[in-house]
Amino acid sequence: MRTCALLLLAASSIVGLLGCDPPTGGGGACPDPSDPGVHYVSQDPDECALIDFVCAEGQRLMTEPGCGCGCIDEESPPPACPDPGDPGVHYVSQDPDECALIDFVCAEGQRLMTEPGCGCGCIDEEPACPDPGDPGVRYVSYEPAECALIDFDCSPPEKLFSNECGCGCLGPAPETCPDAADPDVRYVSHDPEYCHLVDFICAPGEAQFSDECGCGCVGPELPVGRAQGK
Repeated sequence: MRTCALLLLAASSIVGLLGCDPPTGGGGACPDPSDPGVHYVSQDPDECALIDFVCAEGQRLMTEPGCGCGCIDEESPPPACPDPGDPGVHYVSQDPDECALIDFVCAEGQRLMTEPGCGCGCIDEEPACPDPGDPGVRYVSYEPAECALIDFDCSPPEKLFSNECGCGCLGPAPETCPDAADPDVRYVSHDPEYCHLVDFICAPGEAQFSDECGCGCVGPELPVGRAQGK
């Protein structure tokens, strides 16, 4: 049992303690044992001197003097907020308090920003890939890396696309192909890929066509896309 010498100071009537160990806690606040992020191995400093332990990943050693020993969960870094410089990110406000007062709706093809503490706004959803089974869709390649090396053009009214889906051309579904048996129809090729590589000229009065049907010329009496005769 520890003993302390008592010294009576008559002049000030103050009782002091001499020769005693510092009080537990070292004068500072100890980590709250009821905090779910605080994990005591022991709250007895003498016992802690005899214990050998290691904190788990994501925890730090308790270093408060006189409080005992154990581990404390490190604070997780705040979540990364959507980059306002990203063209697919649309902030309404970056102030969470202001966002609590704002009522807004995201446009079609966008999702609501849900990252906590980042503010509010909308983020463009990843576009669905063009359906290769759609007759108006023509893929040149399904590999984005290969697409970066390919030089190609689309025939009007097609529009070029190149994204994470690949690359190719988008256009309206082709109408019924001109009847190759019709004397007013002259096909250069029935292969759309070949048609994109070949240059040809139609005779005066003829109309040029190049689509999923192939390419060629039709006479003035036959509009492009006329249904084949049965």
